[in-house]
Amino acid sequence: MDDETGIAGSINDENSHEFESDIDEEDRDDDGDNNESMDENVGKVIDVAFEARPPNSSDFHGVKRLLQQLFVRDINEELSELTNLIVAQDFVGCVLKQDNHNSDDEDDSEDSDESEQDENVYALNTVVNISENQNLPCIEKVRELLSSKCEVHYKAEPGRIGKLLEDPTKQIGLLISERFINIPSQVALPSYKSLQSDIEKAIQKKKKFKFTHYVLISKTYKAKGGVMQGEMYYSNPEEQLFSELCEFSYTYSVADQRDSVSEGDWDDDGGDFESLRTVMVFDASALGHIISKLQTEVQDK
Repeated sequence: MDDETGIAGSINDENSHEFESDIDEEDRDDDGDNNESMDENVGKVIDVAFEARPPNSSDFHGVKRLLQQLFVRDINEELSELTNLIVAQDFVGCVLKQDNHNSDDEDDSEDSDESEQDENVYALNTVVNISENQNLPCIEKVRELLSSKCEVHYKAEPGRIGKLLEDPTKQIGLLISERFINIPSQVALPSYKSLQSDIEKAIQKKKKFKFTHYVLISKTYKAKGGVMQGEMYYSNPEEQLFSELCEFSYTYSVADQRDSVSEGDWDDDGGDFESLRTVMVFDASALGHIISKLQTEVQDK
């Protein structure tokens, strides 16, 4: 990434930005040496330092795993190709990783554990042009997924997104905002600010990122029973705000596709909830409004 903007507006010499987050130890995927040590950590809140930086080839497996929890089995064989496309776009978007730069030298015995942690990508925020490179199987599959689900689940105008995708005057960007479920929603605002800046710089460099529309696939879920029956919730809470700004949206179920391999360990769907995906389509100008809405939400808290 050239002349990067850091996730919180400034960037250090290593093109990354560090910040801290409180994470409940109960939510962490930790294989302790024994049950006693794990029990001691349950419910503890720990400070974890993260760094946000442009994606690179070392992030392949972490990025792919986050994509798996979004697409489940709708995109399978083409997922590696989509991951490579995202990783190759080192001029736009960012990944969130644990910052291990401040580890003490005497911790050499834990190098192997830290190396494994380094492969984890805790969050991903980027955009992919799905109007270009239509010859790529992964782009073709994404477009087919969006169109086929719209045909079935958007009763008002089943062919609406298909018409948009086929319009040669339109440039459609697929927004991807995925993270571990225990990563706080506060990362959303700086991530989207950084992405907006990256897109503007890409346009200045004549790259094909001058979008007319954005599409976001949001992980949602619906209560199956009880007092909350029928209510829909968002895995990324800020995306409920986005729904108020979209031109149209439709929701489909992925309950029959779920398993621990495809969904990863961070999905919040349980036996009392049906796992869904909600597709939201925005005019490109909405990105600025989304950021303003997030800013207002942060200030109000």
